[in-house]
Amino acid sequence: MFSLFRQGGWVMYPLLAFSIVSIAVILERSIFYLSSRARPVERVVDELAALYKECGDWKTAAKRFAENKKRVYFLPIITVYFDAFDETPQRTGERLFAQAKEIVMVNERRLPILSSIAAAAPLFGLFGTVLGMIEVFQRLAALGGRADVALLSGGIWVALLTTAFSLLIAIPSLLAHHYFSRLAGGRSDYMELLISYLNTLTGKADTEQRA
Repeated sequence: MFSLFRQGGWVMYPLLAFSIVSIAVILERSIFYLSSRARPVERVVDELAALYKECGDWKTAAKRFAENKKRVYFLPIITVYFDAFDETPQRTGERLFAQAKEIVMVNERRLPILSSIAAAAPLFGLFGTVLGMIEVFQRLAALGGRADVALLSGGIWVALLTTAFSLLIAIPSLLAHHYFSRLAGGRSDYMELLISYLNTLTGKADTEQRA
């Protein structure tokens, strides 16, 4: 394997760097998403409702809900929602929008790196292949244009190494980017649904309609 890597030329080194960064990002994002999974909205709302029945205050219920759920990604939405509970609907909406945007940014962090690698790696691979083919034809020209099957076949397969290696990097990076992007989008939808459920639970939906 190492001998193939060396035969690919200097272009293999930036491709190796791409692969290391891609693997690191995929592992980091996988750990992040696995450690901050969502729960069904209905369960969250039911638990908040039960806590409210016990203490009779929404802010206290929210604090008690947050005690053992530090790693739940949507927790700041609940905290901001009840912190701003007595404010105007416009002010509450502004604070929730700002908090949701921050959460979305955290969930989408480093995903542009994967998309950039997925786009750039094949270009580097193609560049390496072109350089390899140029070298092959230079050798062929040095032989006076006489066809040498061994030279051509040997040079071409070596030149194609960079393309193969680049695709090996780009395909998993692209798939991981799409998968994580769908997770981030799903979490954004989840927060919108959660806010809607909270409005219904606390009666704010009726208040806003009357307003």
